[in-house]
Amino acid sequence: MNYLEERLKIYMRDAKKIKELKSVSRPRGVSAGDVVCLYGDNGPIYAVVIDDDKETKNCVVLTPELILSGEGLLVKVNHLVSLLRVTPLNFYLTRDMEKYCEVIGKVDVERIAESHRKLKEKAYRGVRKRFYSYEVKRIEIVYNMFLGSLNEFEEKASSSIVLEWDEINHLFDKKDLETVFADVAVAQGTGVDLSKFLVVAVENGVKIVFADELIGKVGRVLLAGKTIYSGRIPPQLQIDFHRPVSIEAIVKILDVQIDETQEG
Repeated sequence: MNYLEERLKIYMRDAKKIKELKSVSRPRGVSAGDVVCLYGDNGPIYAVVIDDDKETKNCVVLTPELILSGEGLLVKVNHLVSLLRVTPLNFYLTRDMEKYCEVIGKVDVERIAESHRKLKEKAYRGVRKRFYSYEVKRIEIVYNMFLGSLNEFEEKASSSIVLEWDEINHLFDKKDLETVFADVAVAQGTGVDLSKFLVVAVENGVKIVFADELIGKVGRVLLAGKTIYSGRIPPQLQIDFHRPVSIEAIVKILDVQIDETQEG
C-alpha cells in the first residue's frame, strides 16, 4: 500500500460522517468572503462564502487535509488548524443554517472562486477521487439540509395561490372599483380575523389565510359579489392589487362560499 492509500485509510477512519450540527453561541449573518466553520458532532466543516444571495449563499468547501486534497489554493486561518485548502466541492447555505456558522476569517472571494472553478474542471481518479467521494458523504448533512429547505419552500409555494389584479379587474364595474379601492387609512390594522379565514395586509395587496376546516373543500372566493377564485380552497390566497388598499374595506366585500354538495 502506497503512502496516499495509507493516508486515505487513516483519514476515513478518523474523520467520521457528521450526523448533527451544533448551533454557535453568538451567530451572525454571513457574507461573501467570510471563512466559516460549522461545528459537527464528528468534527468541523470549513467553507468560504462566495456570493451574497439573500436566501441562499454558495459556499466553497475548505479542507484541513492538505495532501489528499490536491492543488487547491491554501487559506490561512487562526482556528483549530492554521491552513485550509480550497476543494472542488461546494454547498448552499440557507438562512436557517447560518445559526451553525462561526466566522473565523475573511478572504479574497475572486481568488477562492477561481481556484474552485479550476478544480471543478479536473477529472479525478484513484485516491483523490475516493477522497472527495468520501468528503461528500462525510458532510452530507449540509446537502440534506438544503434539499429539505427547498422541499419546504416548494410546499409553501404550492400551498399559496396568487391572483394578479390585471387578471380579474375585468369582473368589476365602476361602482365595484370604488368599493374595492376605498380610501386607505393612514394607520390601518395588519390583519382581520373573520373566524373562517384571516385577512392579512401585504404590500399592495391582501393575503387570505383559510381555516383548516375550509382547506381542500370545493368552494369559491368572492370580492364585491364577483367570483375571483373557484375550486378547492388552498391554505392561502393572495390578491396583488399593485397599489395600496384598505384592508378594512376589503374584508367588508370579501366572502367565501363552500359547495357542500362537492365535499371530498
